[in-house]
Amino acid sequence: MEQKRRKDQWTVADDEKLAEIVIHSVQNGRTQLEAFEQAAQALNRTKQACGFRWNKTLRTQYGQVLNSVRKRPKQLMRSHLKLALTSFEELTEAYNELEMKYSELQSDYDKMQKWLQQGFVHIKEKA
Repeated sequence: MEQKRRKDQWTVADDEKLAEIVIHSVQNGRTQLEAFEQAAQALNRTKQACGFRWNKTLRTQYGQVLNSVRKRPKQLMRSHLKLALTSFEELTEAYNELEMKYSELQSDYDKMQKWLQQGFVHIKEKA
């Protein structure tokens, strides 16, 4: 005879899925609340139920893993910030260089325009 299971009973697979979603979310820089919302949809439960299950039961099991992945996004953000600042400096330098070249070309263009106008005036005078 098959045992009846309570509707709100959590299985090992549910726990593993919830832990996977929470750890993956935190690892990618999102909050636990966002993870609970995602888990609620995946497990067909409320986000409150997922949060309660995580805090009451799973946090102790997965606490060390969670703490280690929490440190990682900060390190990633620092490296991304350094990269962004470096990229910004490179872009600023390239922009300044282009601005100088543009000014030179504008000056050459103005000189060329004056030279052509003088040529037309000279040709009209000769004709």
